[in-house]
Amino acid sequence: MKFKVNKKTFHQAIQNIIGVVPIKTTIPILGNILLDLQGNELSLTGTDLEVSISTRIEVQGETDGAVAVPAKILFEIVRELPEIPMEFACDEEHKITLNTEKGFYKLSGESKDDFPKISVEESKGSFSIDSKKLDGMINKTIFAVSTDELRTTLMGVYLKIMADELRMVATDGHRLVKIVDKNFSSDLEQEAIIPTKALNLVSKNLNGTKEIKVNLSDDHIVFELDKTTIYSKGIEGQFPNYERVIPTENDKELTINRELLSSSVRRVAIFSNSITHQIRFSMTKGNVKIKSEDIEFGGEAEETIDTDYDYDDLDVGYNANYLLDILRHLDTDEIILKVKDQISAGIIYPTNQKENEDILMLLMPIRLNED
Repeated sequence: MKFKVNKKTFHQAIQNIIGVVPIKTTIPILGNILLDLQGNELSLTGTDLEVSISTRIEVQGETDGAVAVPAKILFEIVRELPEIPMEFACDEEHKITLNTEKGFYKLSGESKDDFPKISVEESKGSFSIDSKKLDGMINKTIFAVSTDELRTTLMGVYLKIMADELRMVATDGHRLVKIVDKNFSSDLEQEAIIPTKALNLVSKNLNGTKEIKVNLSDDHIVFELDKTTIYSKGIEGQFPNYERVIPTENDKELTINRELLSSSVRRVAIFSNSITHQIRFSMTKGNVKIKSEDIEFGGEAEETIDTDYDYDDLDVGYNANYLLDILRHLDTDEIILKVKDQISAGIIYPTNQKENEDILMLLMPIRLNED
């Protein structure tokens, strides 16, 4: 196996797939990237057995072949090289030499036969979607995914394909995000829970791709980009009935400047409890007071923001970090917070929804400390 390639192209390809390679694994071959040369096309593949990614680049091919290369070493040496051409050669014993005008670098690879083969069930159906649209939906949901390994169905983003809309939902039990693309049509009606690792790889590998084809089977989902294909097992299990937890009787509405609120929460949260990050929203006619207190260290903070709130006084506690996450993932200058009482979830959404898009974010309250 032998080919020539420039540093920028090779480095970008390795960087795009290195994220799937497990840092720690009991299966050593998974720490490798498979390089497969056919003519002038080099395919690079990485996998952790749950999620796999394969990308293709153009090179100057001399001798076809394939080898599994230690991912970390290859990535680090290519990253540190200047912008110069390089020659990659591998002999029959999988001894690899990387030659440049600066010198040479030798390492040992493994046989292609030892590298896991990517097997995917036959697709039950597919749909295509604008890459910017999908990237935006991923970005607005993935932050709310749970990291609790005891609740595996919450460790991914729920995708629901309907005849006239596409939904993505994520929740960790403390907050929930639902985003709907209404400008969507498909003959396919299916659902899946997609691991965050796969979705992060999709966002990272767009590289000018205008449209993404998504194929679904019973337990796999495949994203086809221009030069890259991402394969992922779906998360098994039933996603919770999220509609049941979205309140419909929140009758108190507060419109407020998003950046003004974010800045105030960030400052006040400095004085909140380091474990609960609790802040208090004290809403009265015409304004909202944002307060925090850390009894253990004697810290306390309070700020007041003018608003159009015109209902009965209400105090509600929220986790400042969760609230800031939500505010960061909304785009409008102003947002609307709808509440009912101290124990009901608050609903947050932009004052102006994008055309053919509907986004809703839910935040559970924290029980307030008694004064």
